[in-house]
Amino acid sequence: MALLAHAARAERDAMLGHGPDSDLSRTTATRGERNPTAALGFDPLPAQDSQLSALREALGALTAAARSELYVLMRIGQGHLAAQKWHLGIEEAQFLGDTTVTGALIEDPDLHDHISKGLYEADLGS
Repeated sequence: MALLAHAARAERDAMLGHGPDSDLSRTTATRGERNPTAALGFDPLPAQDSQLSALREALGALTAAARSELYVLMRIGQGHLAAQKWHLGIEEAQFLGDTTVTGALIEDPDLHDHISKGLYEADLGS
């Protein structure tokens, strides 16, 4: 899943161009998101984009429980949840519902990085 997210992000970045972040934002955030284009999500890509479609299909092929676990990894990777609080992330995913969880996953342009960091933080990456 992380590789599909990485490929979709690469296509998105190629479409947006590779200008310096300073061209998009005058100040650097001291905490949190440092990528000024992150708020765009995958909106710049056409809906029929091959990498984004592949990511959507792969997420759709997962069970709801697997998408919830992927959501928890994403939240850990974002720094919004401690790895030791996995159960709270699962509860959050169940509270939000599968549609919202799937939307959060598909709209995260840094999903690859967040999953990778989440795997590391949860000590599941080895």
